[in-house]
Amino acid sequence: MLKTGLIIAALLAGAVAAYGYFNREEPEKVTVIKPSRLSVEESVTATGKVEASRTVLVTAEPGARIAAVHFREQQYVRKGDLLATIDDTEVVGQLSQHRANLALAESNLANAQVNVQRLRRLYEKGFAARQDVESAERQVDVYRTQIADRKAAIAMLEAKQSRTSIVSPISGIVTRKFVEAGGVVLESNTRVAGQATAIAELAELGSTDFRADVDQADIAKLRIGQRATLQIDAVPQRVFQATAQEIAVASTPDPTGRVRYGVTLSVGKGEGLLKVGMTGTAKFVVATKDRVLALPFSVIIQQGDEETVYVVADGKAAIRRIKTGLQGEDLVEVVSGLSPEDLVIDQGRAKLKNGRRVELVDAKR
Repeated sequence: MLKTGLIIAALLAGAVAAYGYFNREEPEKVTVIKPSRLSVEESVTATGKVEASRTVLVTAEPGARIAAVHFREQQYVRKGDLLATIDDTEVVGQLSQHRANLALAESNLANAQVNVQRLRRLYEKGFAARQDVESAERQVDVYRTQIADRKAAIAMLEAKQSRTSIVSPISGIVTRKFVEAGGVVLESNTRVAGQATAIAELAELGSTDFRADVDQADIAKLRIGQRATLQIDAVPQRVFQATAQEIAVASTPDPTGRVRYGVTLSVGKGEGLLKVGMTGTAKFVVATKDRVLALPFSVIIQQGDEETVYVVADGKAAIRRIKTGLQGEDLVEVVSGLSPEDLVIDQGRAKLKNGRRVELVDAKR
């Protein structure tokens, strides 16, 4: 009986030992890094596109009929080049009529002045009444008024006729064309452009701007005159220097519901590489700290307002609460909670829990 009990006890002890052996927790393989003294830059990035630093809307009078168009979109034009011709048939007819009326009024005035002189002589001799003289003088004033009106009308029509040849006010590229030959300039033609009478939009060549759409969370960090760098998608190998020259006070309409503000940056000539409409990304450095204790942002665990990392202590993973400061694109400043000698777990954190045994692999010491 005693022998049987001993055998059973031995079997149970062996089973327990086997269970512990086969179900023991293997150490998690991890890599570690140490906090380093580095420079941390906080930056704001925003996408946008290249724009002409100056655009001009070329206009015509509402109701004008376009007789001919002498330009096309994306065409380079020089200052003074003829862009469009307005049909002046109606103006020519009105001018002819007014000039004829002016000649008639001048002829009537001459005859009226002769009649006044005649009546004045007769009045002096007692052969005409005073009221006849005054009536003739009033008629002279009427003709003079008519002549003044005719001349004013002619001057207005001549000014209108002079505007039938629309020329380019600047040298640049035609970015938009709003009319075609035979069309009439109506208020609905360019309502999108904000001008009721535009026939074309020109972009002045030379210096260029970059318009970035900055998120509302970052806009307060920027200021006029702030330096920035630009990376243009079409020329990724180049970095362009820019300066913020205008920050919008009203948000940009966005169909996705995001609230963003336009920031205009002066780029200069862009070494001839920048074209209107090119897309890219602007980067503003808003704060910098040198030689601060820093870690890659990827090793920090964010849970609400609490920030923690896993460190290695006595061969086990331990959760350490930390406090961070300046945040860059990849690095973050560690204000408290770590020392330069701490081993912070980098890779292998997916299955970790507090107190789990770890094995260091390719540790960076």
